[in-house]
Amino acid sequence: MNDRDRMKNLKVIADLLRDRDLAALSHAQADKARTQDLIRALDHTTVPALPESAAVAQVAEKYGLWAANRRIMLNQQNARDTVRCMAEREAAQQSFGRAEVLGKLLARK
Repeated sequence: MNDRDRMKNLKVIADLLRDRDLAALSHAQADKARTQDLIRALDHTTVPALPESAAVAQVAEKYGLWAANRRIMLNQQNARDTVRCMAEREAAQQSFGRAEVLGKLLARK
């Protein structure tokens, strides 16, 4: 196998790795978008104004506690999703760059 054939094989591998990393980035961005949608939906949910009674006040208080805890969990998930997106973006940039360099080297020879 000569150098050009090896370079072609490396280019195929680099293209596959680029595609894999771009797909991983896309999935990470989709997960982050879903989490942000859940946060937005929670922000737009309110307890309807009903006649005050002890039972209604208790339900409203329990919902408020649940919503606050849910918001905390979703914000933590959003932070994890953001970190994952940043890592996947970096990996995709590197693999994209490698594939581009190998493509340019092959075109030159």
